[in-house]
Amino acid sequence: MTKLSSSLKPPVEKIRVEDIYYCTPPPLLAKMKQLVVRTVSWRTINGLLPSLRKSLLRRMLHDKPKCLSEMFQKMTDIPKQGEITSVSHRLFMANGIYYPSSLGVFTLLPKGLRVLQKLIKLIDQEMEAIGAEKIQMPSLVPRRLWEKTGRWEAAGSEIFRLEDRHKRGYCLGPTHEEIVTEMVASQLNFHHQLPIKLYQITKKFRDEPLPHHGFLRSREFEMKDLYTFHATEQDARETYQQVLQAYENILNRLQLHFVKAEADTGMIGGSQSHEFHLKCPGVGEDVVYTCNSCGYSGNKEVLEKEECPSCKSQDLDSYNAIEVGHAFLLGQRYSKPLGAMFRTQEQKSRVLEMGCYGLGVSRILQASVEVLTDGKHIRWPKLIAPYQIIIIPQKKGVSEDIFQEITENLYQRLQSVPSLKGEVLIDNRLSITIGRRVVEAKLQGYPYAVVIGNKAIEREDGLEVIDIYSDSKSITNLTLSQVIDFLCKNAISTAE
Repeated sequence: MTKLSSSLKPPVEKIRVEDIYYCTPPPLLAKMKQLVVRTVSWRTINGLLPSLRKSLLRRMLHDKPKCLSEMFQKMTDIPKQGEITSVSHRLFMANGIYYPSSLGVFTLLPKGLRVLQKLIKLIDQEMEAIGAEKIQMPSLVPRRLWEKTGRWEAAGSEIFRLEDRHKRGYCLGPTHEEIVTEMVASQLNFHHQLPIKLYQITKKFRDEPLPHHGFLRSREFEMKDLYTFHATEQDARETYQQVLQAYENILNRLQLHFVKAEADTGMIGGSQSHEFHLKCPGVGEDVVYTCNSCGYSGNKEVLEKEECPSCKSQDLDSYNAIEVGHAFLLGQRYSKPLGAMFRTQEQKSRVLEMGCYGLGVSRILQASVEVLTDGKHIRWPKLIAPYQIIIIPQKKGVSEDIFQEITENLYQRLQSVPSLKGEVLIDNRLSITIGRRVVEAKLQGYPYAVVIGNKAIEREDGLEVIDIYSDSKSITNLTLSQVIDFLCKNAISTAE
């Protein structure tokens, strides 16, 4: 038998890959991918123009539909009723948002981490808008710094303390005023470098005596802390107002009803402080008062006599709330003992004025569900839901290929919308009924579900959209284009 001449081999190197990928209709694209991978060698791909090669690889490797069957599906057992201390705690445990690793310490599972990352992206946007820059500070805070500011003893048993092998003392950082102030003091020279606004989003640690409510009262938690440095007290006060407005923007974008209340400065110190609270009668551990005469709000520490300090009225409403944010005008509380100075235009040394601002990131994640839930289902702030849209096709059976084609076509068209890219998920667990998958979508808090049932292959307008956050309102008899138009107008993302 004669050997096949090399000239008769398929001209693999001459295949126009761009024709295969960019002229193929979306419904057939998934089927073509396998053929392309088998036909086109990596040598061929490497020979393409860099821009074309990048596009090809992205479509082959990164545009694969996100399918629920390929994701982590561990559903943790719900603990005994006595161990559940809030509705959101129960829902997070039952729906695989986090797993309790130890008392007050949690492993955040994939869906929960995705929500957290979206929340962080939102916070980053608002911090950047006021000119803040992001840094990362160590969790190990040296004892020597806390001794300089007098907090090592004042903190008592609230902090986790430890020593290294050389007997040097540290604590696991519950807050980072000392670390950032020492760093700025070593780098800052002249007034024209001010103001400085540095923030981080990182894990913090506090030795809670009785952790409960999951992330609402835990020993390890995610927090955003911003530290600002100024030449004058007036500059510090102006930034203080900017940050308060940024916090309002964040909570408004999450569509959460909040109260900004005057607060006591406590262990942090300073001359002025405000807290941000979400009203929560069942779980909230803070007591907030609002004056019906002038609208003033303050926590119980600043209204000891239950009298409004603004207008002296005693016509006050009190309610329980969850604190999610805190702002402090520090003055020279940390800059003076740590020697944080700058040189003025007149070449004089002056102590920096400071402010610090915290947001409980993981606390917002759970507190928002605690105040939005109907008691049975997770209801995220829509902006940070793990996915905006879940597509639920008909279960296995007749015409399965047609359902798959419709599903993939819808997925690709939604993915092509910039604000929805990465926000679409396919529930391809085809052994489970549509009804059961819709129930799970409601439990886990996806804002919109698109159902592709039998009607979808019987007629053009056979698709259904379920608006899960609007009492599961169902919109039926929609064409593919109508579904896309509706979701483009209603689904939202932090990319917008």
